[in-house]
Amino acid sequence: MATPFSFEIVTPDKMLFTSEEVTYVGFRALSGNLGLKARHMPIIATMDIAPMKLEFTDGSVKEFAVCGGFLEMKDNKCTVLATIAEADADIDTARAAAAKERAEQRLASKSEDIDTVRAENALKRALTRLRTTHKL
Repeated sequence: MATPFSFEIVTPDKMLFTSEEVTYVGFRALSGNLGLKARHMPIIATMDIAPMKLEFTDGSVKEFAVCGGFLEMKDNKCTVLATIAEADADIDTARAAAAKERAEQRLASKSEDIDTVRAENALKRALTRLRTTHKL
């Protein structure tokens, strides 16, 4: 059995999730994909907009849509300070699909009035939510 470690996700609004039974965290940092297990060397990473996967001692898996922030692993404790984070079960897939369509339409219009960076980030957030719920 894999060794567990402490894990928590904190957003500006609340403590979103906490567990003492996590055995693996997989996520995308701005520098690329990373995976952490118990007793990992200390690390601080800037998180990208992407799904995060957690594995637990009982073999179960939970996913979160994480939209930016920081992750720190130190003293066998992993803390995620996320700008936005949502558990897979809490994601409204219809809303995410509608946001994806709106962002794609804005980007396709090529209008000078469109904030391209904002539309690209909106698309990336929507795709992350859909990937997290396995609807994409």
